[in-house]
Amino acid sequence: MGGVKALLTIAAEEDDFDYDKFFTMFAKNYTEVMTPEFAYYNLTQDPHPCAFLRTNVTLQQFDIFYETYGIKESDNMYLAPENRIAVW
Repeated sequence: MGGVKALLTIAAEEDDFDYDKFFTMFAKNYTEVMTPEFAYYNLTQDPHPCAFLRTNVTLQQFDIFYETYGIKESDNMYLAPENRIAVW
């Protein structure tokens, strides 16, 4: 989602912005329920990443995500700063 960086830039200008709510709603946006057959179809035919990757990998790129949830190096969602990208 290309607009995440822009939205977080705007959010940083707001007093008491609710980052937890923002990240939660971002993740809910990609929530999917599908049959195994449809999941297989998507995996083999859809050029986009799986929904959970579109959420997790995107959010892993932003320092404020780590600050909001207190993510540390030992956590599964941690991605070292040198491996983060600034595309979003």
